[in-house]
Amino acid sequence: MTTLNWIIVSGVSMSSIALVGSFTLLLKQSTLEKVLEPLVAIAAGSLLGGAFFHMIPTALKANLSLVTIGILIVCGFTVF
Repeated sequence: MTTLNWIIVSGVSMSSIALVGSFTLLLKQSTLEKVLEPLVAIAAGSLLGGAFFHMIPTALKANLSLVTIGILIVCGFTVF
């Protein structure tokens, strides 16, 4: 696949993912109230997970031992 094809496919897929949120406007109030809490939990978990996973390379560059990094990661997930 060429680079242009990758750009087009990823752009269309990201746009379709972004449109998922607009479908909540079509839900009834009772249905929306049932799915709102799990959706917020998924959003918060993905943001926290992304933040932690982006910090792992920084921790590795800081010359910390792998055991220390692992313990800090587990403690971070436990606290949050």
